[in-house]
Amino acid sequence: MKMTEDRPRFSADPVQDRARHALLVKLAANTRNPVMAELARELLAGNVTPRRVVESQLYAGALEKPVDDFAAWYSGLSKSEKDAEAAKGENALRDLADEQVDESRKPRTSRRQFEDDEYIEDFSERDWLDE
Repeated sequence: MKMTEDRPRFSADPVQDRARHALLVKLAANTRNPVMAELARELLAGNVTPRRVVESQLYAGALEKPVDDFAAWYSGLSKSEKDAEAAKGENALRDLADEQVDESRKPRTSRRQFEDDEYIEDFSERDWLDE
């Protein structure tokens, strides 16, 4: 995993980076599965890499069932269904790319102020790198 500024990057592709970031932010807020929320927070903070998670078996208990469920679902798809799912993913990435172009015209902030004058860090610009 490479660091850009003080943030981890998991993909050199900014669109994939944005999609991965959005997914991890959503997982980090998951109150029904605190172990997955912890994993997401650790990844967002750059404390652990995806490779390290898999190699160490650190979160194996939390990942085993969802991975098995996905593998079972995917293996049950026909070739045309797999192609349709791939097309959905490609379309979603194109949509994210279009949003990114629109957002690049807006000024970026790294912190947002709330009513009580507290500042919350905006993690939307996290960078990740495939390894």
